[in-house]
Amino acid sequence: MSRIEEALKKLRRPASTPPAAASKRSAIPLSSKKKIVAADTDRHRIAVADLVAGGLLAPLDQQSGVADEFRKIKRPLIANATKADPEADARMNLIMIASAMPGAGKTFCSVNLAVSMSLERDLNVLLVDADVPKPQISREFGLGDAPGLTDLLLNEHSSVADFLVRTDLSDILVLPAGRPHPEATELLASDRMSTIMEELASRYRDRIVLLDSPPLLVTSEAQVLASQVGQVALVVESGATSHQMLTHALEVLDQSKAINLILNKTRHTMGVGNYKYYGGEYGYHSYDKRS
Repeated sequence: MSRIEEALKKLRRPASTPPAAASKRSAIPLSSKKKIVAADTDRHRIAVADLVAGGLLAPLDQQSGVADEFRKIKRPLIANATKADPEADARMNLIMIASAMPGAGKTFCSVNLAVSMSLERDLNVLLVDADVPKPQISREFGLGDAPGLTDLLLNEHSSVADFLVRTDLSDILVLPAGRPHPEATELLASDRMSTIMEELASRYRDRIVLLDSPPLLVTSEAQVLASQVGQVALVVESGATSHQMLTHALEVLDQSKAINLILNKTRHTMGVGNYKYYGGEYGYHSYDKRS
């Protein structure tokens, strides 16, 4: 059995936390945020109930099993992003959420990771809709027509701040995908994109940037985007992402980067409830490059 298979097997094991222990956790209300936002700052209103009903957002109950799973998933990603290592990749706070094929739940993971990370007392979150061919986040957040990433790339005199949208979803900042462009791959591979990513990584060291990416094996944009970030979180759909797909997806990524696996849509119960409606429970494991 390969190290990848061993990792995925471990992810399928039930969590060791008993229900009694889980029930003692106190809820973390979104209103307890540490950020101070100016009272006159306009915030884009997110239709949270619609996102929950559509399965893109888990209920904002921090005692739920889904919320606890995303706590586990985010912790090593945050540790990589914030470690004080002068030799570490300066872009470790840029995290691309990807999948081998469509339908694995990468956008669900992107949105819910953003919500979970936004609860951190010392971090701010920027969610980038980098899935330019199919910008689901922009569409579901009511930002489908808003200028965004592609417009920023096309206009060299524009500023990142000109396109950021502050939302009322836990004060998460969003950079919409922007208008479709036939040369999206070339735009993402440009020096302009590298400059933008460098600014996002270095301007605010307390900011985590999550980039929702197109699927790796069906678009060229995703492979180019992966070269711009410090970490990749690869969403693996349980029962659908084959070993061959996973291996191929890993092969197209730069093996020097921090690559993480998120097992999605498993069907077991992990002691704190089963969220099959949202695709099952979630697991995390680092990818061992020696496999």
